[in-house]
Amino acid sequence: MLRPRLRPAPRAQQHRRASAPVRMLLAALGTAGAIILGIVAGSGTFAAWASSAPAAGAVTVTAGSAALSLTPLSLTATDLYPGKTVYAATTVRNAGTTPLALAVQASSAAATPFTSALVVSAGSGTAANCTAGRVAPTVTTPLGAPATLAQTLAPGTTATLCIGVGLPVGAPAAAAGAAAGALSITVSGSQVSR
Repeated sequence: MLRPRLRPAPRAQQHRRASAPVRMLLAALGTAGAIILGIVAGSGTFAAWASSAPAAGAVTVTAGSAALSLTPLSLTATDLYPGKTVYAATTVRNAGTTPLALAVQASSAAATPFTSALVVSAGSGTAANCTAGRVAPTVTTPLGAPATLAQTLAPGTTATLCIGVGLPVGAPAAAAGAAAGALSITVSGSQVSR
């Protein structure tokens, strides 16, 4: 019997058969490399979680206010001489919503040697001590110059101020026997930061 003789496969066929596993291996390595490269390159980007929610209810914003009220100041300064000061008390109320630093200032419409010599003083104390002259003033200032008291008035509170008008010891002789007319005394408050 004749056996068919097997001929060796041409070289091209052998090469194709041998290269098929190599190509499959290269394709698998390429795919694995692409996956690893994607993981390494993408590891620098992470998602950041964030959340927000609206504030519950309505939000109300209002401006504060500054308001002072005073009881009438009844001050009669007659027969003043150098070194004499007459005092009267007034109650100051902070009717606003912000703390106020207090100041006092006096003025006169008529500029005379007498009014130029007058000084205004202010301090804190009781009404009885004030009219008796037993309150030491914390500020003394000439007419027309404002003076800040070392006192802050909180919202809704009151303080008794002792206001004095007098002639200093060094008052000029030209002030003798003169009259000042009506004086205007102003207590003011400036906002203090909390």
